[in-house]
Amino acid sequence: MNNFPNQFNNQYTPAPVIQRPPIKPLFERKVSDLIAAAVLILISVFYVSALFWNGLHLGYTLVYNCILIFMSVFVFKKAAKFKFTFLICALLSAACSCSFFITDNNAVKAVSFLLLTFTAILWFSSVAGKEYKKTDLSVFSYPFSVIINSFSNIPALCKAFFAKGKSKSKNTSRILIGVACSIPVLFIVVPLLLKSDEAFSSLLSGFFENFLTIFAKAFLGTYVAAFLIVLAFSLKYDNRQPEALSVGTRVNPVTISAFLCMISSVYLIYLFSQLAYFFSAFSSILPAGYKFTYAEYARRGFFELCIIAVINLAVIYAAILLSRNEDGKIPLAVRLPSAFMVIFTFVIIFTALSKMVMYIGAYGFTVLRVLTSAFMIWMFIFFIGILIRLFVKRLDVLATGLVFALIIISVLGLGNMNGRIAEYNYNGYMSGKFKTDVKYFGSLGAEGVPYLYKLTKSEDEKISKTAKYELYCKYEAYYVLDESNYEAGDPLEDIKSYKEFSELERVYSGVESYSIPLEKAYEILDKYAKEQNGKVYAEYYYDEDEDESGASLEFDDY
Repeated sequence: MNNFPNQFNNQYTPAPVIQRPPIKPLFERKVSDLIAAAVLILISVFYVSALFWNGLHLGYTLVYNCILIFMSVFVFKKAAKFKFTFLICALLSAACSCSFFITDNNAVKAVSFLLLTFTAILWFSSVAGKEYKKTDLSVFSYPFSVIINSFSNIPALCKAFFAKGKSKSKNTSRILIGVACSIPVLFIVVPLLLKSDEAFSSLLSGFFENFLTIFAKAFLGTYVAAFLIVLAFSLKYDNRQPEALSVGTRVNPVTISAFLCMISSVYLIYLFSQLAYFFSAFSSILPAGYKFTYAEYARRGFFELCIIAVINLAVIYAAILLSRNEDGKIPLAVRLPSAFMVIFTFVIIFTALSKMVMYIGAYGFTVLRVLTSAFMIWMFIFFIGILIRLFVKRLDVLATGLVFALIIISVLGLGNMNGRIAEYNYNGYMSGKFKTDVKYFGSLGAEGVPYLYKLTKSEDEKISKTAKYELYCKYEAYYVLDESNYEAGDPLEDIKSYKEFSELERVYSGVESYSIPLEKAYEILDKYAKEQNGKVYAEYYYDEDEDESGASLEFDDY
């Protein structure tokens, strides 16, 4: 029984139903679009295979350039007025991608991977005719805006691909019903075929052995393909333009000038007070009473550079963004102290570089020393761009920085950085310029193998034994060992029973895994194994008489 008065019941009104507009397909589906989507899916599977399974070698170079060419052709619009800087970046990225089969340096590959991905999105957007509104933040905001616009099109893309009329939907359901009905029959037919033919049985057994790998590649490839499809079709059919990120707030130039002058005055006082400390590095002499080693001296100089450069970069860029006029011009009161801060950063960079040169001259090259030196050179070029931007409003500093980052990383990759490091250190050791760390040659990957082979012939017994052990580790890393060849009681790593290593299966084989350093390394490893009659097994033990801590290793080889 309802105890509430009717007047309360009559006052209730249902909430209004919000009518949302139906999702419109982004495009009218064509056969060419389906073919393009299928190609992107296929490329994506090869992409993840080259990225995660084949060690970022020749396979990644080929796949990246396939994506670069196919996407450029697919999204190209005749009316597009693409930016020339982005064309240069695209060409540099194609050249930089070749470094994946020229060097095995993981740091260079990682930086190249990030730069190539970022550059590709910039280039695709430019080819598709997306307007590039130049601001001091456009190079960073432009690709992110394109990606955001692309992902907002996912519902419209799904509508275009999967909801194309009732007849298409009925055909899809009929196909699915036919596939489902065939499964019980296949459960009967397949076992019979397996028993009837050995070739078919071997084919399926090989498939099921690699099923997890195939499934993983397909699974990850699906995500990459989804990203590429969304990006490609959005760039081709979505007419929206990316939004340029800009700072609308403008601070009075007098306030900014006072802020910059205060920091500059501190820098000036610091520079004069530390003049002797700064320039002692140019004469390759440590400051009097300095207690740090060469390594600590150079390392400290680098971190000084990083901290001061990052602070100056943030301060100067903030000053540019907050003080510029509507036409992009920066007031003189802001330009002058900013220019001084840039020049001060130049002094810091030159000093840190001189410290690094002194360090390298004493101890030789390492990957970290080369990368930090390259970073300092890039930082110097970037600050030159900032200095020009203070007086020339048309310069795109971030785009210039991207171009030179691609140039520098391409030089490191195409110049085979690890190989040059190994060559320099080996020559320095042979000439008596400095001692050598044999283990470090092993850490250089395939590029270090030729010089490990040479060091096995060293007259220094310790260096020779250490080099032999490092070579032995390469056999373990580069060959697939067959356990059936081991004798009872042999440890798994004992590969001394093999006579011909050229007959062993290589870990890195096929076109996708090909790289020049790896191919040379395999040739040398095969040659060394033949010289040793297959007996390349080595084990190490601690020589406590030589090092009380037990940290020094000596090696016995059989």
